[in-house]
Parts: sequence; C-alpha cells; structure tokens
Amino acid sequence: MTFATASDPAVIVTGLTKAYGDRVVIDRLNLRIERGEFVALLGESGCGKTTLLRALAGLDPVQSGRINAPGRPAVVFQEHRLLPWDTLWQNVSLGLSGPAVRERATAALVEVGLGDRLDDWPRNLSGGQAQRVALARALVQEPQLLLLDEPFAALDALTRIRMHVLVKELVARHRPGVLLVTHDVDEAIALADRILVMRDGAIASEHRALRGLPAASRGQLLHELGVVTKLQVA
Repeated sequence: MTFATASDPAVIVTGLTKAYGDRVVIDRLNLRIERGEFVALLGESGCGKTTLLRALAGLDPVQSGRINAPGRPAVVFQEHRLLPWDTLWQNVSLGLSGPAVRERATAALVEVGLGDRLDDWPRNLSGGQAQRVALARALVQEPQLLLLDEPFAALDALTRIRMHVLVKELVARHRPGVLLVTHDVDEAIALADRILVMRDGAIASEHRALRGLPAASRGQLLHELGVVTKLQVA
C-alpha cells in the first residue's frame, strides 16, 4: 500500500486484483472515495466485498494494482472485538499515542453516548453499546478512511436504526471517507451518498444521491442483486 498526502481523497484504488489460486476474487477494480463521502458496497455473498475491505485495511495482500490512502484506515467489524480485560476507555485508547490519551478516549466515548461508562467493562454492555465503543475506538484515531464491515448486522431493528443516526452524525462531524460493506439494501439507501453494486470482483453499477434524494430505489437495487425481476420491480 502506498500513501498520498492528506489533501488527497480518502482512498484511490487503481487496477486492484486479488486471487486465491486460480479463482480471481477482485478483478482490476478501480475505486475513489472522497473525504466526507459515505459509500455503501452491496453484492451477493462471495462477490469480493469483504476481500476488498480487507485489502483496503491492509489486512490481506493483493496481486497487483495500487491503493493510495493518506494514513492508516480504521475498521469496525461485525463483532465489536473489545478486549474483555480492559475498561471501555482503555479499549478506545488502544493504539493511541501522544499526550492526553485518557482525555481523548473519554471525549470519543462522550460522542457515542457512553461518557458515564469510562471504567465499565465490555461484559456489561449490550450489543449496541459495544458497537458504540467500537465506533469510538475507530474515530478517536481521526482516520481519513473508515471501513465498516457489516457492523450493525447482529443488532435488533430499533438499535440498528439508532446506530444509523449516530453514524451519520459522527461521519458529518469527523468527515472521513466511509466504505460500508453490507447485505442490507435499506441500510445502504438510508446511509450512503453513493451505492456500489459489486459483481464478479468488479463494480457492476453505481448510484449517487442527488438533491437529497436516495442514491437508488429499493426495487432497483434488489433487481441488480438478482433478488427480484424487472417485472416485479415495475
């Protein structure tokens, strides 16, 4: 992975290719995400979504292509991955350096509505609260690129809606570029400025939100994902 200056977009991907043996999972993929832009990535299981996210996070090597990003991305996974032996503020401060580490972790927990739980333990949290801590841990790093790997999939419907509201507020405040990998069409419509549909390791289609309107209709996306036919959409 190569790094650009902080004035550049959150990430630029050029000709990215990833294969496992003879099976090509990502095929010469190009992608650009601006700072403050929220991009949702949809696609059937096995199309390469998570492989792309892991490549952007620097977790998996790629065969060819370039990833240019000004700094290390932050990742929030479906599982919160909190350390059970650390308090909440200690979990949020993981990887932080420099002065006032506890103060910075505290401010991040306040942002996600858990400022009164600094010295509590992960075992005492609900699923939604644990994901709030995971978000705080990601955003306290002030990343220019935030990667979300189905972070709300295990939450109940009402908690998921509350998390959507919180994430939109935090992204508007911190303005990282965001890539959300999700199977939830409604979630993509609710959150994204731009929705990408991935197929066979490449971006098959792109939909942008315009003048406050959603990036795409639910029926249109379900059709592109092969869930419904054109006749059913009509």
